[in-house]
Amino acid sequence: MNVEMNELEVFQQEIIAIFQSDLSLQDKREKLDLYHDLELAQTIMVLEPSLRLSMTQLLPDEMIAHILVQLSPEDAGIILRELPKLSLSSILNAIQPDDLADILQAMEERDERIIYLSYVDIKKRQVIRNLLEYDDKVVGSIMNTNYVALQKTMTVKQAIKELVKVAPTVEFINNLYVIDNGRLVGVLSLKEIMAHGNSPDVMINDIMSVNLITVEPMTPNEEAIIEMQNYDFMLLPVVDKSGYMMGIVSFDDMADIINEESDEDYSRLAGISDVNLDEKGETIFISVKKRIPWLIILLFINLFTSTIIAGYEHVLVQITTLAIFMPLILNMAGNSGTQSLGVIIRLFATNQLTQRSSIWKHLLRELVTGLFNGVFIGILLFGIVIGLRMIDGSSFLTVLPFALVISLSIFVALAVSTLAGAIIPLIMKLCKIDPAVASGPFITTVNDIISLLLYFGLASAFLLPLL
Repeated sequence: MNVEMNELEVFQQEIIAIFQSDLSLQDKREKLDLYHDLELAQTIMVLEPSLRLSMTQLLPDEMIAHILVQLSPEDAGIILRELPKLSLSSILNAIQPDDLADILQAMEERDERIIYLSYVDIKKRQVIRNLLEYDDKVVGSIMNTNYVALQKTMTVKQAIKELVKVAPTVEFINNLYVIDNGRLVGVLSLKEIMAHGNSPDVMINDIMSVNLITVEPMTPNEEAIIEMQNYDFMLLPVVDKSGYMMGIVSFDDMADIINEESDEDYSRLAGISDVNLDEKGETIFISVKKRIPWLIILLFINLFTSTIIAGYEHVLVQITTLAIFMPLILNMAGNSGTQSLGVIIRLFATNQLTQRSSIWKHLLRELVTGLFNGVFIGILLFGIVIGLRMIDGSSFLTVLPFALVISLSIFVALAVSTLAGAIIPLIMKLCKIDPAVASGPFITTVNDIISLLLYFGLASAFLLPLL
């Protein structure tokens, strides 16, 4: 990580040095063109607003458009607000519709979005409006409406000519889509069409693939990701219910979605409302606001734990040794439940639990796993308890009932907590609640309650009669 940061700092210093040098405008642009758009974007964001404006005025509009795409939608919005109005039209029209829709979506004020849309060409403006209408959880919100479209009656020569013509205006040319009266009828790769370059009169209809894998605009992002992974696709065509071509989704956009979903799941597993942290903009108040809701919920749930302990106070008074092993049983149950939760959240994220049979199979697997873990840990703990108490001078027969209760408690607690870690997210999913809300702290607290009831219940049943 330090190496990466050092390299970034070097790039930033070099870029700033070029910007502040006495070179001519053309020489500066040529030197800056040697750097990746991401390096330029990261450099621009560390500059003061006045210097940032001067640097953007130095760059061509098309380069600024590429830089904006490399930034987060929120940071891109900051740069847009600083740009001179005369440059906005050319810059915004150089950005792909799906990327521009993301930037506008990040703007909180509807009037502001309308203002920036007014700088976009009418045809492209309508496309962006359509993208903004889709929920950000479905494919339609991130599809790119610019792609290479061919006619099936074209020859290879005509197709290559069309490809050369539209290549400057589309983001991806590695897949070519064959359209017939608006409907998607075939697809071929750039490699396939170039491989037929020596046969210019071959018809596209003869070399295209008709085994199409498509998604619809309302397809959830997670399902599209699975399709792309299963078929090793970098691009996936989006069609409506009638097969009319609407656009494409790319793997780089899907990678952003995966990162966003991971951030959400991590935050919920940690028991906070938002894991994203901006060290500069994050105040103590914002941090508290993110974390306090879960802490308040867990506070009230933990009151049950205190109530259970108070209800079994007479047992603790008579068998004080129970208190020694109580934290061990609670922690082990919490750990086991969190492991089970992590597995099922991953399965939900990859849509592997869509059938009732697969759900029951997973629950059975978790139960058996919990039972085996419980047996192994129970036997191990039984030996440890026997050994520790006999070292203190207790006889084997005196220690045996206590060791049996401890080992039986950990066995049942691990089995139940493992199953609970899988069942609770399933119940939440059935109730239309995001299963990631079943966070680690929540599962741990629930398992604490279950484990205490088991522990004190077994102790009351088997140990109190022996006193």
